[in-house]
Amino acid sequence: MTLVALVSWWYTAGWAGIVGQAGKRSSRILEAFSVMLLAGSLFEPFRQISAAQTRGGSLDMQMRAMADRLFSRVFGAVIRSLFICIGLFAALFAVIFSFIELAVWPIIPFLPIAGILLALLKVGL
Repeated sequence: MTLVALVSWWYTAGWAGIVGQAGKRSSRILEAFSVMLLAGSLFEPFRQISAAQTRGGSLDMQMRAMADRLFSRVFGAVIRSLFICIGLFAALFAVIFSFIELAVWPIIPFLPIAGILLALLKVGL
């Protein structure tokens, strides 16, 4: 009776739990890398400290501030793009791992039987 309950759980609730974990795993990775937040603020300045607003300053100071802001935006876009790519790659890896896990899940209960049969047939690695 326990074996029947285990097998019935394995192919119903257990498999459904694995599917649920797969979706949660990829969303946790995307949230950990803040992919949506970084994509929304892609061209915002990156830790801009020295390029303050220069209203009424000389043309040289205004041009320098504009160049500082432009550099800060480009640098921020590059850094954010790098983290977005790493986060998407990690989420893709998690999805691939989840598909492998889902493909192997139904086979796992038969592995002990296959191991015993291979041992009885004296098949070695």
